[in-house]
Amino acid sequence: MKRTRRKEREFTMRREAILAEAEKIFSVKGYHNVTMAEIAAAAGFSTGALYLYFESKEALYTDLIIEKLTLMYSSVFREVAAAKSIFEKLDAYILAHLKFVEKNTNFCRIFLRGENELSPLTMDSLRERLKEDYLDSLARMEDIIKTGIKKRLLRNLTPRDIATTLSHLVLGCAEDWLTIDAQGSLVSKKDMILDIFLNGVKKHEV
Repeated sequence: MKRTRRKEREFTMRREAILAEAEKIFSVKGYHNVTMAEIAAAAGFSTGALYLYFESKEALYTDLIIEKLTLMYSSVFREVAAAKSIFEKLDAYILAHLKFVEKNTNFCRIFLRGENELSPLTMDSLRERLKEDYLDSLARMEDIIKTGIKKRLLRNLTPRDIATTLSHLVLGCAEDWLTIDAQGSLVSKKDMILDIFLNGVKKHEV
């Protein structure tokens, strides 16, 4: 039993090492220009050994995308769940997203670039999975927004629209930051995003 657990841990660690190296290479060269042999060499494996962990480059790439986004959503909503008030939860949602992007710039650039070199079947399957995960995250934020409306802390607008607006504000700032070569602190934009989301950009008369 102990040997089995040790082998499982070793398998997981080696797989994670492969994904980490693949992330770096995909970020620089894109999907089409990377070979399994190149990933194997970077991770310290033979090409044949690499196929013990991933049956193809497509499988490796899609696993990388799905697992990294799953990590993002789990970390974001763990922070949201730990926050108490509605406004603290909104703050935590924004901050957790920005922290993830700052710590995972290689992956985020891969995701923003998008890849059209995958087979149609794989691409359709990946897009469907990403759509499901995104809609699930929106639904979770929508529940928080509904609570805020019920407590008369937020305006009585369509909760889904509010959740979508917040998501787009965060993603827009993150994409802009990544596009200009990640200069400065993305996390420092948290207060600005929250302020615009809650108060808008119209100057209030004194």
